[in-house]
Amino acid sequence: MATNQVEDEWTVEWVTPKPNSDEFLDNLVLSPEQAAEYGDDLVMALRVDGEILRERGLDPKEPFGWKIENGEILMKQITRQAFEWVAESDREDSLYAQEILDSRAQRRIRGSQ
Repeated sequence: MATNQVEDEWTVEWVTPKPNSDEFLDNLVLSPEQAAEYGDDLVMALRVDGEILRERGLDPKEPFGWKIENGEILMKQITRQAFEWVAESDREDSLYAQEILDSRAQRRIRGSQ
């Protein structure tokens, strides 16, 4: 497997910086299968912020992969290239990754004007 690839069982995420702040906040949206694995079929999303990511040894400014395993959320840092690879792939989360990249590009353009 190429180093830029992310295994299918991992979902990619790149948290959103809060406006006018150095903090980050986002929701990890769970599929019905992930909610069942988490142990609560009614859970639709898990909120994450910069503090949670830092506690897990992740840089909140960079993308990461996550999955639910044995009722726990596991996270690992991934490269920007790996995130871009997912966006260009035919994975289930590729459209989401494309939207994140587009959104980040638009914020950078607005910020430079």
